[in-house]
Amino acid sequence: MLLGAVGFATTAAAEPPRVLDDRMQLEMIAESPAIVTPIGVAFDAQGRLLVIESQTHHRKEDYVGPEKDRIRAFVDSNGDGKRDAWSTFYEGTTFTMSLAAATDGSIYVATRMEIFRLRDTNNDGVADEKTPIAHLETKGNYPHNGLAGLTFAPDGTLIFGMGENLGAPFALVAADGTQITGGGEGGCVYQCEADGSKLRKIATGVWNPFGMCYDPEDRLFCVDNDPDGRPPCRLLEIVPTGDYGYQFRYGRSGVHPLQAWDAELPGTLPMAAGTGEAPCAVLYDHGSLLVTSWGDHRIERYALEHSGATVRGRMSPVVVGDENFRPTGMVEGPDGAYYFADWVDRSYPVHGKGRLWKLSWKNGPPKEVRLTLSDAEQEARKLAGKFDFKPLDSKDLFLRQAAIAGLTKQPARLLGVDWDTLPTGQQRLGVLQALRWIGATPDEAHLDEALADEDEAVRIEAVRWIADEQLKPYEAELQKQLAAGKLSARAFPVYLAAIAWLQSGKVGGNSEWLSQKLLSDAATSSTASPETRAMAIQLLPPNHASLKTDKLTEWAHQDNPALQKAAIQTLALQHTPEANDQLAKLAEDRQLSPQLQADAISGLASDQEKYGPLLTKLASDDNPTIVTAAQRAARNGDKIDAANRPPLDNVDAWLSQLPQETSRAAGWRVFTSDRAMCSRCHTFDGRGAKVGPDLTHIGARTDRRRILQSILEPSKEIAPMFVAEMLLLDDGRVLSGFPLHQLVEDKRELFVDATGKTFEVDPDLIVERRAAEKSIMPEGLPGQLTLDEVADLLTLLSGDQ
Repeated sequence: MLLGAVGFATTAAAEPPRVLDDRMQLEMIAESPAIVTPIGVAFDAQGRLLVIESQTHHRKEDYVGPEKDRIRAFVDSNGDGKRDAWSTFYEGTTFTMSLAAATDGSIYVATRMEIFRLRDTNNDGVADEKTPIAHLETKGNYPHNGLAGLTFAPDGTLIFGMGENLGAPFALVAADGTQITGGGEGGCVYQCEADGSKLRKIATGVWNPFGMCYDPEDRLFCVDNDPDGRPPCRLLEIVPTGDYGYQFRYGRSGVHPLQAWDAELPGTLPMAAGTGEAPCAVLYDHGSLLVTSWGDHRIERYALEHSGATVRGRMSPVVVGDENFRPTGMVEGPDGAYYFADWVDRSYPVHGKGRLWKLSWKNGPPKEVRLTLSDAEQEARKLAGKFDFKPLDSKDLFLRQAAIAGLTKQPARLLGVDWDTLPTGQQRLGVLQALRWIGATPDEAHLDEALADEDEAVRIEAVRWIADEQLKPYEAELQKQLAAGKLSARAFPVYLAAIAWLQSGKVGGNSEWLSQKLLSDAATSSTASPETRAMAIQLLPPNHASLKTDKLTEWAHQDNPALQKAAIQTLALQHTPEANDQLAKLAEDRQLSPQLQADAISGLASDQEKYGPLLTKLASDDNPTIVTAAQRAARNGDKIDAANRPPLDNVDAWLSQLPQETSRAAGWRVFTSDRAMCSRCHTFDGRGAKVGPDLTHIGARTDRRRILQSILEPSKEIAPMFVAEMLLLDDGRVLSGFPLHQLVEDKRELFVDATGKTFEVDPDLIVERRAAEKSIMPEGLPGQLTLDEVADLLTLLSGDQ
């Protein structure tokens, strides 16, 4: 936690909200009672500003206001160039979410349950023609997780989203009678003709797609609202057949092993950026994107840059307000200014407050700087129309996805593919994804062969299909593979969660996915293989009730290296006097391998005062592994000789100085040490905390040099999911921490600091929030470690042997 006036003034935020882009200016153009609880905004062909005025969202019994939502029109009544009069364009809806103006002058409206088109045929300012486009048939009735996110594609077709619907079964029925059914899969993005015909799904795995827009290069962007346990909200580039990983059937939290948030599972796609809390709208802005963040009370700009066949976004705040600044819908006006609605109060129920703002350019808009399509993006668009297996081998996930989209264009040919002729796991994975997208049956999709595939990614995709579709006949095979003890740390929780789901099958069920019980059962089972028990022990918290010191000690002496390793490493992480006493005995046990002795020795670092003599003795052992472990366990951070080291920004010089002989096992001991502090925020092979990204597979996603750079300069490139916040409090203090998006007693917000410790903040005391430029990962880490330790840690993370 960082205290001090870092990057903030020490006075309270000014009113109105502050504009941080000196090229722009902000003007409030309307407020309550003229407009209350506004959401979506749009301009019609006559230049009228249309605003959804919510009267029904979590409406309380004592609320005074119209019974139904209204679409209000703000107009210039006397021709002086200023909007000064209000009228009602349309009223009578419930849980109204989005507006979009079509090129023919009509206005499209999305409520939670329906999409329809409005026309003012006699130009009297009141809509008099309503045409159905699509509607939702479901028992789901939460106000804002149904239909939303209206926009038009360059070809004039309508794009819209549907939220997770709390997992309830649904039928989405288009105007021509076509239906898409579902339930439990989370949110999706759909497309239809402007008249409501030819309905089709174009992407899945989102949460609540509140806002969407196209840029001039026909990229489709979406802001995905409401992450629960898997922050942050997401800015996504939506591509055909894309799967963005979230499914409500596995709980709201977003951390279930069968959910992904940033391409953690095979077959899923990553975000373009993490956004502020509760984004409501996304809008193209002269080469960038503007996003309204209701929860972080700001307007955000995302500068776009190429990333292979997709783009990434880097956020900077444009407008920042206090707790009573809650931007929702946004639209570009005929004058080039941006108009946005402000809910004002953080209360969800309608409350009678509201404002409209105009964000304009002081000296005219900037020169357009379009991000033209990269070569990879152009190739992806070609692949989306081809039937070609080879691009499925690409490491670029968006090129792969384009190839999958191309396969789905020829369903009959896809169904006829000879599975045995596909030469690579990536090709088999892609074909499996494409087959699922077109609705193939398990037999047509070679699901039996996929579940037995030599490639783990293919098997995981098969397990996802089995779980999602509740294919219970496959449970025995999953149990068999689980019991065989050959699953990796990546696959094990997926299998375990799938089995739990097949056994319970409750939509939106226990967010803990019964893991603690199933893992505990597996760890203590008398029939499971030692390898399976070892995996379960690794995934349980070290201090779990089933992992008693005496049991772990017993397992540490059993004749199985995997079980011994899991037991001893767990004892080393318990940091209790009882565990340390056992570790001291294990550290000198010559019946154990030197690596296991070293694991035991590493745990003694938590009590150097008591075990100093033993560590000194072991530091004179004749085995170099034991000597190194003892020396490191006895070392304090202030004993590191950091002289003559290269500058932290010279990665190549560091690589040249690092020892070539390294050890993954020793790297794990560094990862979990108090000096490195990695495991306080990160997880590796199931061990550690889940504040920062899981680093188990980082070596498969990036190279050794990039990993070292992130250790040396953690703030140089911060993953979008893990941007910390700077908080200016009303007493002048500045705190820095990563928001966990959890509320504790009295609705205090929970954050975690650079040491992995949590702290609470009363949101009413926060004057201003800002995305931190620095990572919460400690910048002085290399100074706490020897070069040998840095090298061992790098070997562990990069996956080197």
